[in-house]
Formats: sequence, C-alpha cells, structure tokens
Amino acid sequence: PRADYDEAERLFFMQKAREKGDWAYKELRALILHTQDNGQDPFGVPGSIYGAIGICQFMPSNALSLGVDGDGDGAVNLFTLPDAIMSIGNYLRHHGWKGDMTNRARQREVVYAYNHSNTYVNTVLAVADAVGE
Repeated sequence: PRADYDEAERLFFMQKAREKGDWAYKELRALILHTQDNGQDPFGVPGSIYGAIGICQFMPSNALSLGVDGDGDGAVNLFTLPDAIMSIGNYLRHHGWKGDMTNRARQREVVYAYNHSNTYVNTVLAVADAVGE
C-alpha cells in the first residue's frame, strides 16, 4: 500500500473496506441460511466471483428472501429450471412488475433493479421482444 495517503483518504478507504466487509458477511450468512433451509451443502453451491448463485444468478440474500420452490419438492434449488424461473418471476414482481406490463420505461426500471447495467437491460428487453414475436 502507498504510504502517502492523507488522513481523509485513509478514512475513506477504511469506510469502504468496512462497507464491503459488511456486505460480504450479509451475503455469506444468507448463503448459509439458504443452504440450511434447502438441505444443501454451502461448499457445494457454485457461484460467480461476486457470490451470485443459480441459473438466474441470485445473490444469496435474494435467494433467501425471494427464492421459490417452483417444482414443489420442498426445496428452493436455483439450479433447477422450475425453481429458477419461479424465483426470477417473484423477484421481478417484488420489484414492481405487474402482469402484462407494456410500459417500456417501467419495464426498464424493474429489470434495472435486477442488474444495474443499461446494456444488460437493453439486451434483456430486446431478447424478450424477439421471443415474443
């Protein structure tokens, strides 16, 4: 590390490290609770470098609160299509998707809540348009 950081920079970095640590702890705790609730080994659940899990890449905190048992087997396994599809539908509904929502601006807002990337939102909506035709 550089030795020439001033006090304000050092405090800023310490605060950011604390925030990231708190976030990581929250997600790790959610992963452990999610896997306990669903009879899974937390060490056996593959994830992205940021900790997202399943087909739809849920953060563990979202899997814990919004995951759905889509196939009725008593467990939320986001690596199975029925659970992943029902869970992402639940996520989108939770963030404001309403039935056959045709308002493009509102669609953008809801998809953006899932992934804060305009490129991602544009891609998802373009694919949805192509599939819907």
